[in-house]
Amino acid sequence: MEQHGFLCRPFRSGVDFLESLEFEQPDCIVLDLRMPEMDGLTVLEKLPSETLAIPVIILTSHGDVSLAVKAMKGGAADFVEKPVSIKQFAETIREHIAQSGELRRHLSEIEQSKSLLARLTSRESEIAALIVGGSSNKEIARDLNISPRTVEVHRANIFKKLDVRNAVEFALIFEKAQLSARSLA
Repeated sequence: MEQHGFLCRPFRSGVDFLESLEFEQPDCIVLDLRMPEMDGLTVLEKLPSETLAIPVIILTSHGDVSLAVKAMKGGAADFVEKPVSIKQFAETIREHIAQSGELRRHLSEIEQSKSLLARLTSRESEIAALIVGGSSNKEIARDLNISPRTVEVHRANIFKKLDVRNAVEFALIFEKAQLSARSLA
């Protein structure tokens, strides 16, 4: 694989690999079903949520349909049976890393949006949700039993804190923040 441009880091066991994740973040994880101490499916189950955007490829010479289904339901990006050509396997890894890059960008945008919304006060958050719901300033004022002018002030503060010019830009931030990592994966 290194001849195809990959920097590879083998591990003695699944346990060693899981411990390494505290210090490293790989671009792709290749697991065999049969490994010392812990099989590949168990390692897949124990991967921390921070690795969600990292593609996991299960590689095995002992596969069957039920194992492949279990791996894919467990979050594997692919299930590859040996023997496989190194060139073909390298291409599979490249494809998954490229897809992972796009997912990482989306996850970063989600986190950035959540961070922006965390700047809002509880009242501003309440008003923000009503704005996204399509309520007018008058409707928001009536629903919250405050004056329309107060809603306008909160709305201006929200837009200023989020550095947006209009409700459409604001709605995009709000919608991204509502996405979950699982829904993208």
